[in-house]
Amino acid sequence: MAASARFVLSLTAVLTAVAAISTPPPASATRSSIWSRAVTGICGHALLFEGRHEIGTRAGAVAVARDIRASTARRLRRIRALQVPPPNGRLSGRWLRLERRLAAVYADSYVRIYDAIAAANTPRQRAQLPPVLGSLLHVPDALRDTAANLEQRLDVPDCTGGGAPNAQSSAVNP
Repeated sequence: MAASARFVLSLTAVLTAVAAISTPPPASATRSSIWSRAVTGICGHALLFEGRHEIGTRAGAVAVARDIRASTARRLRRIRALQVPPPNGRLSGRWLRLERRLAAVYADSYVRIYDAIAAANTPRQRAQLPPVLGSLLHVPDALRDTAANLEQRLDVPDCTGGGAPNAQSSAVNP
């Protein structure tokens, strides 16, 4: 991606987050909806990882894994720094911890998938690869389902960039 395109994407993300945080809420807005809008400004359209990485090497896979963790961690720090407190501190704290864990599982799975593919050198090993990759792809499922439930309860989107859209997003974008 060209530097100018990256700049435009970065600027768009920043402006979206600023708009969500700085737009005055309607008089009827609750603390819950204000927090939810601010989080949506930060996490809406999140990417699993944000940098450019070498593909096809273990070092590249490890770099992607590091970026997955770092990208989510940056967004979660911005949420913790919001001036509006979350509506349910306990529930939102659980969600934030879960998002960090989920990013770690995505990162670990990414490297494990690379390792499985790299280790398949014989025709027999390559034939056994689909079920192995299938199971690795589904490692995050239980955490993702729990996160999706909390996202729905908190009215916020996935913040890792790796999850399926929540009910609110899919209702708007079928």
